[in-house]
Amino acid sequence: MAEQAHGGNRYGRFITQDFSVNTNPMGLPDYVRKVLQKAACKDDNLWEWYPDPDCSRLRKALSVYHSVPKEHIVCGNGASELIWAIVRAAAQEGPVTAVLPVPSFSEYERALLAVGADIRYDSLKEEQDFALTDEVLERLTPEVDMLFLGNPNNPVGNLIRPKLLDRVLERCLENGIVVILDECFRELAIESGEEEECGTDKTYIKRLLDTSWVSAYPNLILLKAFTKLYAMPGVRLGYCICGNGEAAGRLQAQLPCWNVSNLAQFAGLTALDSGKCIDYISQSRGLICTERKFLRTFLEKPGMRLLPGDANFLCFYTGYPLCEGLLKRGILIRDCAGFDGLGRGWYRIAVRTRQENETLLEEIKRLTKGR
Repeated sequence: MAEQAHGGNRYGRFITQDFSVNTNPMGLPDYVRKVLQKAACKDDNLWEWYPDPDCSRLRKALSVYHSVPKEHIVCGNGASELIWAIVRAAAQEGPVTAVLPVPSFSEYERALLAVGADIRYDSLKEEQDFALTDEVLERLTPEVDMLFLGNPNNPVGNLIRPKLLDRVLERCLENGIVVILDECFRELAIESGEEEECGTDKTYIKRLLDTSWVSAYPNLILLKAFTKLYAMPGVRLGYCICGNGEAAGRLQAQLPCWNVSNLAQFAGLTALDSGKCIDYISQSRGLICTERKFLRTFLEKPGMRLLPGDANFLCFYTGYPLCEGLLKRGILIRDCAGFDGLGRGWYRIAVRTRQENETLLEEIKRLTKGR
């Protein structure tokens, strides 16, 4: 897999709209923004005290939010820090062999390469829309130590079929394989066909947030983040839910003290307000449903190959070079040329607000001469 930059690198550029990062199009919740602004001006403890190294209050709130024991939760400076810590913890016990479906988020591979892991790539097929298939089960043999999965997968945006995920988790449990299931986008992902049934249903959302099932898999690490769901990438706040407390302890030992700032812990606690967060997630999913349909209508036209993803972003192919032309108009999208299995001509765009989406599509029409 070629070395690649992440989205969101707007520094040193004139950017008016950023479609390269897949954060919630609703933006930072108003109820969080107002509290943070007030605290930043009046609460000196945010700046003059060291952070709680155990993130005690935040982990307690997350345990209620997800219906899991507090001792199974580890917080980090973004999900990326936790990915690297998970791999380091595994490497302390000996050489690491990992199965990695591709294309996928580049930090999995970077962390594995840093410890000299033996990476066994599972190349997802374009004719199957880059979806994970039963073929991955053949790779999950006893000599494998780790498996990385994105649900939904980034950058292609598809959710893993529930029955297949169950089979993968059971196979890995049988063979002692640690599964890192990255669900940083899960609350914003709406499976095609379920929009009317449970896109914004609050009862469904509460069930989605309930991750008590993780305890059935002591080999599972579920990766989450405030970054995407609550649109706060600059705060840097991620966490993971481990299938058992011992795994959480080994992971915590790989992290530096005070790795999560006071501001990040306070922002996370504020976001988890039980009543307001469910309303916010419901509204967000409704917006994403509507705007994803709007974008798909254009991107499904001849000359483009749109993947049938479930996430709050869309991945598509076109023979027209888009990045440079859009950048001249202040619009940043994600060039997927560096992703193994995709290559030149593949792009990823976030689902944004209607005004932003209309601007993007007008510029794409201009660059493709309306075809």
